[in-house]
Amino acid sequence: MNVLLRQGSRLLRGPSDPSRLRRLNALSVIDVIRHEALTIPAIARATGLSKTASDSVVTHLLDLGWVTAEDPLAPTGAGRPASRYRFRAEAAVVVGVDIGQHTTRVVIADLNGAPLTDGVAAADAASDPGTLIAFAVERTGELLGALGRRREDVWSIGVAFPAVVEDGIVVRGSHGWDGFDIRAAFSAHFDCLTSVDNDSNLAALAEAWKGSATESHGLVYVHSGERTGSGLILNGEVFRGTRGAAGEIGALPQLGWESAQQHLRGVQVDDGRLLERAQVFEGARDGHPAAVAAVDAFAEAIATGIAALVLTVDPDVVVVGGGNTRAGDVFLEPLRRHVDALCIVREAPPLVLSSLQERASVTGAVGLAVTSVLQRLYDVLLGGETLPRADGSGMAFRAGAPG
Repeated sequence: MNVLLRQGSRLLRGPSDPSRLRRLNALSVIDVIRHEALTIPAIARATGLSKTASDSVVTHLLDLGWVTAEDPLAPTGAGRPASRYRFRAEAAVVVGVDIGQHTTRVVIADLNGAPLTDGVAAADAASDPGTLIAFAVERTGELLGALGRRREDVWSIGVAFPAVVEDGIVVRGSHGWDGFDIRAAFSAHFDCLTSVDNDSNLAALAEAWKGSATESHGLVYVHSGERTGSGLILNGEVFRGTRGAAGEIGALPQLGWESAQQHLRGVQVDDGRLLERAQVFEGARDGHPAAVAAVDAFAEAIATGIAALVLTVDPDVVVVGGGNTRAGDVFLEPLRRHVDALCIVREAPPLVLSSLQERASVTGAVGLAVTSVLQRLYDVLLGGETLPRADGSGMAFRAGAPG
């Protein structure tokens, strides 16, 4: 499922005049060649346009730098092989930043979201906001330099942060972040589109885009590590609610997500050792009864909130990520069992491990950045403006550009 294009596709509906149709045709062609080089006949088949119209649109996009010609495939019969055309994803770059509990990750990607380079360092959300943003900006600059890119080549930045975020501002966080405007902080250094969202929301986006739930239209993502959080995909889109707090049921003490961590602390096994979280899972794998009981109690404690989400949004799948998933079925088996027992009005959906693991949130941040570029492109064209040059200054994707 192309979860990144769900929002933009809605904008393609509506009355059309000839000028608008030409702009829509350009969007349609860009869409079908974003991930695969196609010939003019193949583009015509994929878009429903005539070959003549497809050729005209491709010629226009070539002139503007949005499309480039690829070498033809080897001939399979008589005649010269047809040229193929692809979207110039290398025309600019996007940046994904994940400000985590213990590390900050930065990924530079092309306009399709394909990673070009990345970096990770021990700089976390407990740091002073200004210091951490400065670090992320510096690391991004270093990675851009290694690619031979400039800050002007960045068209969009997506940021994942472990808190409720509304309009780029931390609504409720910790360690001095409440009220901090993350979007404005990045915009002071990069004149481009900047979007910020909760890390679990973006992990959910990543799982639907490139992870364990690419065929799902509805999923619950659960982060299970030193904290427990969740994000939702409904009808193929991230569901944030009216103020960005959808899925934040862990804030309710009655559900026990915060207190559940106590089950994984100071667990004494039969040889007298006291085990902490990661060691508890290892002890359970080794069959220590106290560790097995502790993991089961932890799974039971967080299962209530997961089941509540399942019975509220009725997803296709539950994807579990975070540090605890390194334990595999030692953790997943009791969790599945307890969630199954609580889903009393329907069979519990499959509960699967994240395939992206610790890269889920930063992958979602990249997806958010790509989506912002696509959305601005839709807004520009459907607002009556002409398609900007892809190899120019990228003014349509600057922070203050209309659209």
